[in-house]
Amino acid sequence: MPILSKNLLAAAILSSLAACSVTNTQDATLLDIQAPSTAQVTALLSSEQDGSKVDTSLYPEDNILAVSAEMRDFVEENVPAALSPRARLSYLLDSMVRPSQLGLTYNPGITLNASDTFKQGVGNCLSLTSLFIALAREAKLNAYYNEVTIPPSWDMISDNSMVFYKHINAVVDFGNNDKEVVDLSVGYYEYHYPQHRVSERQAAAQHYNNRGAEFLNLGNNDKAQLYFQRALYLDPEAGHIWGNLGTLLRREGRAVDAEIAYRHAITLNANDQVAISNLGRLYREQGNKEKARELEKRSESFRRKNPFWLYSRAKAEYERGQFDEALNLVQQAIRLDKKEHRFYRFASLIYYRQGKLVRAQQFSDKASKLKLKR
Repeated sequence: MPILSKNLLAAAILSSLAACSVTNTQDATLLDIQAPSTAQVTALLSSEQDGSKVDTSLYPEDNILAVSAEMRDFVEENVPAALSPRARLSYLLDSMVRPSQLGLTYNPGITLNASDTFKQGVGNCLSLTSLFIALAREAKLNAYYNEVTIPPSWDMISDNSMVFYKHINAVVDFGNNDKEVVDLSVGYYEYHYPQHRVSERQAAAQHYNNRGAEFLNLGNNDKAQLYFQRALYLDPEAGHIWGNLGTLLRREGRAVDAEIAYRHAITLNANDQVAISNLGRLYREQGNKEKARELEKRSESFRRKNPFWLYSRAKAEYERGQFDEALNLVQQAIRLDKKEHRFYRFASLIYYRQGKLVRAQQFSDKASKLKLKR
């Protein structure tokens, strides 16, 4: 599963962008996962399977914050330079979202650099954020990437495949501890979520990771590998990207290399459920049932205790028309987290589809009350 960045930012199980990090609360050794050697890890970044040194000239170069002449003209025409910084921000945002002007559209499946997002008018959270930062800086505003730890979110794209999303938006710093968060992906950001600044290098790594996951899902393994390698060149500590590289290697039949990538991902983040699940699957395929069971038990324990996993499964069942099972799953999620308004909202939708209108209204009211308390 690749890890993507959903907005802002993802095979047999992939993880991709849109970008959020998890603090380790356990040691990978508790899972009996041995860290690979430095030489083994370095060899995965080579161009060839024989371990030859990677030719970095082959890496893609998307230049995520490049500003085109059209973008400069857009800022000059829509953001008067004489205005105050806050007024310039207001004018810029209005011109970006107004349908008669740029009219940006959010699409979680499209990762583009700033100039291509400007041309096409669509992108995921990372794409829209890159475009905003590029335009904001052209308008003489101090803007930077902001990683947000949103509640876990998964999309099931098949019975055996899913995408786990991360989230990134932007912050404009006016000085004197006066800052404003800008999020162009409506519905994912809430002010109380933990968040922190990330470097442009890390944001670029997530961009290349997302593009790699897109090529992987299209079956273009050669391009996917170059994008994952580029991402890891920029941010070698990003465990989820190592996990995505592992999925690519596994699909190519390079089981030994895939295992190294998954083990390294778990070494970097012992809570990486995507890498744990994928490594367990790899061991199962290799006939190593004991190691597979150990990791599968760890994954199953995580799923049973994680309400957002249950919520994602409930949505998948709903899409299949299995309303009873969807309701059962979202009720389990509610028992684990009684304060998450989205669970009640979704339960209300299921009750409505089942024709239980009184229950639907009750859960809708509960969802509204919980959201107001945020």
